[in-house]
Amino acid sequence: MKNLSLREAVKAFNVSRPTLTKSLNNGKLSGIKNGKGQWEISPSELARVYQPRSVRAEASEQGEQGNFTTTNTVQNTEIERLKADLALAEARAEAAEKLAHERAERIEDLRRMLPAPSTSATAPKQRRWWSWK
Repeated sequence: MKNLSLREAVKAFNVSRPTLTKSLNNGKLSGIKNGKGQWEISPSELARVYQPRSVRAEASEQGEQGNFTTTNTVQNTEIERLKADLALAEARAEAAEKLAHERAERIEDLRRMLPAPSTSATAPKQRRWWSWK
């Protein structure tokens, strides 16, 4: 997908031009300058930081159905990435639960192997005031 200019980014995302420029200068958003000195930003980078405009809101602003391929593509790729992240997180959580269960079983086995604590060994010996008595 081609990079977007500042003007295209403002149209595709819920953000103003000064906010985009400030974010680019501060490093919150990464982009490159072309040969003319104008910023070009990847749509995936914009989606990482800002919320894309909804298709209905953009259509009402234009007064008719416009070309929303950029917004739809960014939304679809973001949704697919989030689905993949969710599947990975669920797999990791399942593995962590399985490991915790195995460790709990192992700890219980080790506790059964330990001898029972004796009452005389746990009580501290009482010291006398005078050592020779």
